Amino acid sequence: MSLRGVIFDMGGTLLHYSPPGQDWAAMERLGAQGVYHYLRALDYELPPEELALGGAWEIAHRLWRSINDRDVSHLTLGNQVRELARQWGVTDLEPEQLEALAEAYMQGIQTIVSPLEGAAETLEALRERGLRLGLISNTLWEGRYHRSDLDRWGLTPYLEVLIFSADVQAWKPYPAVFRRALSALELAPEEAVYVGDSLYFDVYGAQQAGLRGVWIEQERADLPDGLSVTPDATIRRLPELIPLVDQWRNSARGKL
Repeated sequence: MSLRGVIFDMGGTLLHYSPPGQDWAAMERLGAQGVYHYLRALDYELPPEELALGGAWEIAHRLWRSINDRDVSHLTLGNQVRELARQWGVTDLEPEQLEALAEAYMQGIQTIVSPLEGAAETLEALRERGLRLGLISNTLWEGRYHRSDLDRWGLTPYLEVLIFSADVQAWKPYPAVFRRALSALELAPEEAVYVGDSLYFDVYGAQQAGLRGVWIEQERADLPDGLSVTPDATIRRLPELIPLVDQWRNSARGKL
């Protein structure tokens, strides 16, 4: 069956969310810094800043590890900032204050968001080929914030379907979220490719749902112990996806 659609991951695939030259942990520290400064402005007594921010990654990492739990309703940014505040001794926050803390967390990170090299050009080239394009992102943020990032860099018009896990309570690498995107794009699994920077969440998840998985190669594989994943293709830069898609489409036509 011919290739008719491409679905993308977002962070690390279309948009950078980490400070230049730094990793995911640095992003979490930046968000936590916004929360810390907000609480200080409310005159809360907090631990010294460096000590306080040192635990930000562990809180985020613990939440992300719990994606494998049966109940994922706790995977929200509100819970993350609540845990940060609680770690610093702040336990009396009202719902509107938690919402303000979430805003403070995001604002610090959103100032550094930038597109990967060739993101818009790659999306445009694929749309010109008549392919249907979508996005699935594992995220604790409400999708409206990520849409503003995509809007700011002119990527939204190329994407017909945007799915954010916190909005739909469905997470990669599980097949349900891939099926949701396929249904919205009117694609069969064998008609679609998923592109992402995670071998586990993106490539393994896509392959379990019947899609081809393309890996944007990273220095670290970050796979669960005992799991081996072989991508259908590996690229280093987004524009390399264009000739790969052309090759797959031409190969399918040759079999007709």
